[in-house]
Amino acid sequence: MRKTVISNPLSSEFLDTELLSRLPNLEIRARFLVSGFLSGLHKSPFRGSSVEFKEFRDYQPGDELKLIDWKAYARTDRLHVKLREEETNMTVNILLDKSASMNYRSGGASMTKWDYARSLVAAFLLFLHRQRDAASLSFIGEKLETMSRPSTRSSHFHQLMAALHRDSDSRESRIADCFASLLPLVRMRSMVLVFSDFYEEAQRLKNILSHMRRLKCEILLFHILDPAEHSFDFEDSILLEELETSEKIHLSPDLVRKEYAEKIEHHMGQIRDLCADKSEYIILNTKTSPIHALGKYLAKRKLLQ
Repeated sequence: MRKTVISNPLSSEFLDTELLSRLPNLEIRARFLVSGFLSGLHKSPFRGSSVEFKEFRDYQPGDELKLIDWKAYARTDRLHVKLREEETNMTVNILLDKSASMNYRSGGASMTKWDYARSLVAAFLLFLHRQRDAASLSFIGEKLETMSRPSTRSSHFHQLMAALHRDSDSRESRIADCFASLLPLVRMRSMVLVFSDFYEEAQRLKNILSHMRRLKCEILLFHILDPAEHSFDFEDSILLEELETSEKIHLSPDLVRKEYAEKIEHHMGQIRDLCADKSEYIILNTKTSPIHALGKYLAKRKLLQ
């Protein structure tokens, strides 16, 4: 089976989040990221401004004989059905966390988690629009804010891009509750992409993810972290402020570093365990290029197989 792979190395300019942060608006950031990703594909399946995608599946009793690919049968001695393009286009539901904690940026990062996440979402929306996949965008906060049902229309794409020009200002991030609110809108065999810093008890996501799997959905959880949240590399005594509640606390990093590291690793491990079946958990640091997230999507989408 022929595979399309990401070539070694990607152009370094597209991996520079400092440069990404200096681009003047989301639209340009999206085009920058998508262009960088496409330049890194070897034997690209892309043609012009859209993706021509053709997929095969095993023949099943009741399928029309005219759909059988007889050339594939001659090569493999197995019956395969060629799916039409309209049968292979995907429906993608994007959820973006707009809680105030996404506004955090440590001294070592060039972007807040919010700017990083919405730049990545803008790139996904552009990419999906180009390959004619239907997309929806919802915001996670105290409740779910859904812009509209999935669509491939250009007007819909521009509406979703415009919706990203907002602040991350929700006082709470009720991820599991918002996930549950999305369920009536999710189609069978669609994809669900979640971009969040996941400040939520991991076990609260368990039932929702199980329900999504029963709908035969593919789920990708993108965990957006600031470098300091992962490494906790503070040296001097610090004053921490909880961005969603404004609660403040003084502490000495040396006294809590070990316990913090254990808890954050345990939390991420729990989410990773929940994603063991038909889901994927991707940790993204705001100092590293978000370009690889598009590759994770394509791998799940089976365009690279």
